Amino acid sequence: MPQSQTLRTVGAGALGAFIVAVAALSVRTGPVSGAPATDTPATHTITVSATGKVTVVPDVARIALGITVSKPTVKAARDAGATAMTSIIAALKALGTADADIQTTNVSLYPQYGNSSPVKVIGYQISEQVQVTVRDLNKAGDAVDAATANGATDVNGMSFELADPVKAQNDARAAAVEAARASAQAMATAGHVTLGTIDSITDATPVSPIFYQNFGGAKAGAAAPDVATPVQPGTQDLSAMVTVVFEIS
Repeated sequence: MPQSQTLRTVGAGALGAFIVAVAALSVRTGPVSGAPATDTPATHTITVSATGKVTVVPDVARIALGITVSKPTVKAARDAGATAMTSIIAALKALGTADADIQTTNVSLYPQYGNSSPVKVIGYQISEQVQVTVRDLNKAGDAVDAATANGATDVNGMSFELADPVKAQNDARAAAVEAARASAQAMATAGHVTLGTIDSITDATPVSPIFYQNFGGAKAGAAAPDVATPVQPGTQDLSAMVTVVFEIS
């Protein structure tokens, strides 16, 4: 083979080898753009959900009460209801109840029908209901007695709550976090790992209703003046739920 042809063949082979080498370098693996550096270890965590509970004594009572009366005419029913409710409100205020703590919740007027044929109206029934907030629980029973002694025919229930529930709710959250930490520590010990700092805390507490204790829908008569209505607020449990993520190593 002529020397010039040999050189061309060798040169072509060298160029091919160079191209393959460049291609090999261009596809060599490396870190993906935007990915964390390979020398940063992956974070390992334990996720725990827990509940905390505190027991509190309510300091506010809300009483639902009112008047229901029937009269032959609309005017007579309205007058009787207004007279009774005015007397009830005055008696409540005499106990020290503020205007802002007496709220009208319902006023209704309905015709009453007889059993004769044809059916006809034989009278009218009016109902006036209020919600009374009592901030001194020692006067909760007195409020019921004063209202019924002054014309109230309905006592529809009593609920109890805290005037300021924020502190109690926060105490329950703190108890929940401590319970979560205790559970996480137990799991870390069992898994032969070390429990680290908290990575995140999520409050999963559902919305709580007002503490409630129902007296039932009683129809009251005039209260005996020498027998007081006993009221026992008892205690209430306030709960909080959290989900906590702990780092482990």
